[in-house]
Amino acid sequence: MATLLATLGMWAGFALDYTSAYVGKKFATLLVWWEQSEELLVQEIELAIEQDRLDDASTLIEMNSGYGYPHDLEWDQEIARKSTFFYKAKMAPSQVARGVAYGEMDSTVSTTATIVTDLVWIGDVRDLARQGYKVAKGEELDKLVAGLAAIGLITSFAGPVVDGGVSLAKAAAKQTAKHSSGFGRLLKSKVNEAVDFDLLTSKLKKMEFTPAGIRSLSASIGDGVHFDRVTVFFYDLGVIQLKSGSPSNAMSLIKYARNSDSLQAVKRASISFGDKTALMVRLGGEKVIKVFSRMFQKLLWLIMAILTTFGLIVQILSLLIWSGGKSKVNIAGQS
Repeated sequence: MATLLATLGMWAGFALDYTSAYVGKKFATLLVWWEQSEELLVQEIELAIEQDRLDDASTLIEMNSGYGYPHDLEWDQEIARKSTFFYKAKMAPSQVARGVAYGEMDSTVSTTATIVTDLVWIGDVRDLARQGYKVAKGEELDKLVAGLAAIGLITSFAGPVVDGGVSLAKAAAKQTAKHSSGFGRLLKSKVNEAVDFDLLTSKLKKMEFTPAGIRSLSASIGDGVHFDRVTVFFYDLGVIQLKSGSPSNAMSLIKYARNSDSLQAVKRASISFGDKTALMVRLGGEKVIKVFSRMFQKLLWLIMAILTTFGLIVQILSLLIWSGGKSKVNIAGQS
């Protein structure tokens, strides 16, 4: 009996998650479509083309056509021009260089390059070298950057989803956390929970930036990092990174993650909309994320429970009325 109840509970959980995601997606889509005007769509199309977000631009043009708004042929010409190999080849090298060398994220390409370098030890060593130099000069350690680099150094060969989450967090520390105080506090609290900064500082003071020194640091730094305390957090970030379609999309989404509940909402939205999540949030604002919050999911299930109960009551009343009418007919027939 206990096994049966556990199985039913598991399947009920799956059904709840699936239904909530499905209904949430439909509701969020309705919110976006309801609020868009011709002027807003034109602005978003032109901005997407200007920022080289060509997939977003194509989706917006399709949406514009669905509304029956006028189509501008210059959009097609610009998308065609920016889709050529020569345009991409011209823009990519300098953006990649800025991402790899300095960790800059001022474009889709440089953001991707920054996160890719953070997927391996290159970005971690770069950041720890800078922090080690600051400590050696008597300057204050940037705990967020140093802590995430230390975490990244010991998780470079972790599972791809978790490692992707760590890399996304490291990139966010340089950009998103500075512009979103809520996510910044969340990220700092998780890093502080995982890293012993007294031990890390002492290691950095003794750090030798040679192959042997880096190997020694990697071997000893694990003593001050308790990654098991924050594995779930970085896994959730990794799912957002994986499902949202690109690093730049993920970076634009996690600024809405201010606590554990909103982080789960962003993750559910990313799973539901995939690589269109960032665009949907851009069009509909934070309301799109809130549709996937825990409170909203509970409200959906409460409404469904009320409707189901109401339906059962109607069926029971109908059955009783039908049974009463049949009884009267039988009595009349016997008379």
